[in-house]
Amino acid sequence: MNNIKQEMEKIEIPKELNNRVALGVQQAKVEKKRKKRYPKWMLASIASVMIMIGTGYALGGSNIVDATQSFISQLLGSKENFMQAFPNESKEEISYFERHLKIAKENLTEEEFNNYSQLIKEQTAIWSKIRQENREPDSKESRRLHQIKELQRSYTDKFKLIEVQQYASYPITKPTYIPEGYKKVGEDFSIYHKGEEPVTSFDYSDGENVFWTEQLKINQTTDLESSFHFEKKDSYSLRGLKFVYGTSEELNKTGMKVIVPEKGYKIIMAADILSKEEMEKVLQSMIER
Repeated sequence: MNNIKQEMEKIEIPKELNNRVALGVQQAKVEKKRKKRYPKWMLASIASVMIMIGTGYALGGSNIVDATQSFISQLLGSKENFMQAFPNESKEEISYFERHLKIAKENLTEEEFNNYSQLIKEQTAIWSKIRQENREPDSKESRRLHQIKELQRSYTDKFKLIEVQQYASYPITKPTYIPEGYKKVGEDFSIYHKGEEPVTSFDYSDGENVFWTEQLKINQTTDLESSFHFEKKDSYSLRGLKFVYGTSEELNKTGMKVIVPEKGYKIIMAADILSKEEMEKVLQSMIER
């Protein structure tokens, strides 16, 4: 797994769509930590998919499948072909990839899955050649690997929420109420530590200001939750749920948290200029299903 991470770091990765608007020094620190989290769910490359910290352990042994099962063998001919391209992957990581392929086949059309499979085959062939020659990707290979990643993204975007839900015990939701002028500019599905469940994040901007949400299990925490130290806090109950609203003159930011004990999750929200009422509407739209 470390080898895969190193190889990914050697390639110049283009700017992703979910880069946030600059939010000041404190928010930049939060963002820097956030970018280092693994896995960066569905970056649409085998190497990225393989960066899965302890998923097999989190799910339990009963979910580990034999890496020689049909999807990898059918796609690449054999487990050995896969291991030649990605030699340091553990049984759990290979099992995750097997499951990823199964979910892809179930949620893509036949044509889409065939196209996605061809991209994986080409990607594996490139990495196999690089491994055999014991070198780094050249400029042509790097460009093609980036192209493959972006093409894969068009397919994985169709089922990534379905996939990440299988690793979370809480129901993943996204806002259905979005303040006027705001559009989604990014999303992130990550696991902080081995054995934990995913943290799901959605980012929105009106071109100048930004707000974002993070949904996670009640007993977990995130950089966003721990980094916002509000000088003023107000705890109150709304529709039977505990809300906490905070403001920070130093950061010029507002934040809100709601806890949903029945379903075992909480949602953290931070914003530049949204009012308390608007923030409540966003969070309630994520809760009321």
